[in-house]
Amino acid sequence: MHSYKSAGGSAAEDLFIDLFCDTFGGEKGGYLYSQYPFYDIYQDSRFADFVLDNGGRRVAIEIDDAASHNKAIISKDKFHDDMLKQNSMVHLGWDVYSWAVWQLQNEPDRVKDELRVFLGNHPLFKEIQDYLPKQRGKSLDGSNLKLKEHQKAALEALKAMRDVHETIALLHHATGTGKTVTAVMDAKSLGGRVLFVAHTHELVIQASNTFQKLWKSAPVGLYVERTKEPEEHVVCASIQSVALNLDEFRDDEFDYLIIDEAHHASAETYQKVLAHFRPKFILGLTATPERSDDNDILEIFQNVAHKLDIKTAVEVGELVPIRCIRIHTNIDLTKVRINSFLYKSRELESKIFVPERNALIVATWLDYVKGRKTVVFCASVKHANEIATLFKENGINAIAVSGEMKGSERKEQLAKYENGDIQVLCACDLLNEGWDSPKTEVLFMARPTMSKVLYTQQLGRGMRTAEGKESLMVFDFVDNSGRYNMPYSVHRLFQLKDYRPGALAVASENQRVAEQNLYFRGEKPEAIIDYPVSATDYELVDIFNWQEEAEGMISQSEFVRRVSVQSETIDDYVRKGRIVPDLEVPMSEQRTYKYFREETVEKYAEEYGWTIISDDNRKDLFMDMCRTMDMSYSYKPVLIKAILQHADDKGRVKLADIVEYFRGFYESRRIRGLIVEKKRSIYAKGGYTDKDVERNILINPFKRFEDMQMLRHTKTLGIVEVDSAVWKRLTQEEKEELELICDKKLQEYFDRIVKNIRGMH
Repeated sequence: MHSYKSAGGSAAEDLFIDLFCDTFGGEKGGYLYSQYPFYDIYQDSRFADFVLDNGGRRVAIEIDDAASHNKAIISKDKFHDDMLKQNSMVHLGWDVYSWAVWQLQNEPDRVKDELRVFLGNHPLFKEIQDYLPKQRGKSLDGSNLKLKEHQKAALEALKAMRDVHETIALLHHATGTGKTVTAVMDAKSLGGRVLFVAHTHELVIQASNTFQKLWKSAPVGLYVERTKEPEEHVVCASIQSVALNLDEFRDDEFDYLIIDEAHHASAETYQKVLAHFRPKFILGLTATPERSDDNDILEIFQNVAHKLDIKTAVEVGELVPIRCIRIHTNIDLTKVRINSFLYKSRELESKIFVPERNALIVATWLDYVKGRKTVVFCASVKHANEIATLFKENGINAIAVSGEMKGSERKEQLAKYENGDIQVLCACDLLNEGWDSPKTEVLFMARPTMSKVLYTQQLGRGMRTAEGKESLMVFDFVDNSGRYNMPYSVHRLFQLKDYRPGALAVASENQRVAEQNLYFRGEKPEAIIDYPVSATDYELVDIFNWQEEAEGMISQSEFVRRVSVQSETIDDYVRKGRIVPDLEVPMSEQRTYKYFREETVEKYAEEYGWTIISDDNRKDLFMDMCRTMDMSYSYKPVLIKAILQHADDKGRVKLADIVEYFRGFYESRRIRGLIVEKKRSIYAKGGYTDKDVERNILINPFKRFEDMQMLRHTKTLGIVEVDSAVWKRLTQEEKEELELICDKKLQEYFDRIVKNIRGMH
């Protein structure tokens, strides 16, 4: 861990999260996982400062102190150790980005610009799900059967798999034996929306024809090259088109995903698609491979496709049911400031590091679960040591474990816990990536956290099945908090309003119904007879979750991108109450996130006569703006001409090239004895610098295009970029039309100036 970190976090972490949330929105902060555990290539335990899952691969973010990579300041061993850590992340297939603390403090705009470039303007962040079991699945081999027999057998086998909640399969049929027909008939039997993906245009068209013949009631659309029909019930697509446009599809868009020629699934494009979508069932099609390849392909499918969710995993017996007891404390967190999903570390420490709360944790264990194998999740190394010391003072063999321990020592202590020599583990992190203990019967959630990812991963550490283990008992230590800084708990995570101490919170339907019948009779379930809780105790839980409320809403920054009006107008209307947000989330006295429902944006757009902008119409609006551009000066068409001349294939232009084009355009007019511009213009006066030109471009012609999200300026990189939804859709004919429009506008503009001058004489 870097030297600037404290046990419970750091000011640098807080500052990075602030910048991240400013860049992508407060609701996206919850996808950041801080202090993520992993192993380096020597199997030593490490922690990444932050980790994101973008749906295709893991992204690690490191915050370095001033000395981290300066060999003149730090020791040679420390320098090489830091390099080994980052190289190991790259070896794991992660993208790794680093920023220095001084950059966060002194160059926040540069950091935000770089975040947008490195992580995308519309990132598809995902929750990290290492704690869940793999999707269940199997391979079906029908290559040696006759056509009708093997199709029937395959369809029956697929149905049988779904009956036991299996979610993924690989269908082996020799070439020419009707794999696609089998897939279509299976998808038709389920009836939901289907995405069929193949790697060639010909395979996509063939599949489309098969769906149309065999499932006549389902509209079939293509998503390949320039043909985009994503709204149809069945979409037959090329892998390239889907992989390049994942941001246009919700992850739950389709119920059934078919991957043709599945032996290509190891390719990154396929892995991105498999990781993005969350269908109810995935079917891979392939001609019968060698048996050794069989396992490889299915393993790829299971690794990159989404894991089982907790409820389904409990339902099918992969994980044990969860029981819960809520222990209320008198600790007040209402004044602790938050950072989207984290409490400000020092403020949190001052509140929860009190003897009374620590004593309550130990007393609860002695009263309720003495003798049961327990992991207590603590807020820091210091907190874990304090709790472990209290347990020892009460005669309980407990140990504090953390990432600060040497790997060999951690391994030794964890082995003692597994063997029963240690009864209680006090942990301030997840111990190791993938670490869990099937014998653990009890979890104490003594660390308040607003991170859904962190809470769920802690929960997953105790949910593995073991012989004689009926359920996992979770103790949530419930501190007083406000609605917007409420920590996670079992009931908040699973949106459960009804609470009975010790009752099943997550279980199969049969288990829940059977237990509910006992409560109706005033009896306690056998599993909690030993716990000192009443069978009649009952309370309602406030499960309000602002992140989930905001997830389906539009942030104020997104509102600006959605309508044909400048950002200052939106700011002014919100300030004056002419626009009222549907949700306001106070982060601090100075910072509030504002969110709007889709229908609210539409209502205000209609009320104030604004056009709703989307990726579908952004290019057309751009063309219309150029055709009808009003011109106080000649700058807009000159800007468009500069971009058309210098843009790369992604629509990016160096600002320096635009400056050079502007200078060349106006100086050329001066040399030819033509009117350069109006007298007030810097170009008419002459004697201007490149900095003057740059400032003029960004203030005048650029601003309007920027507000409508058609152009974007990454100032620290000196890049102007045409929005991808505009640039990708512009045809060569339209680019040529833009050139003609700009030339015509310029001719009309300068003719008008000449006419006005003559009129004055």
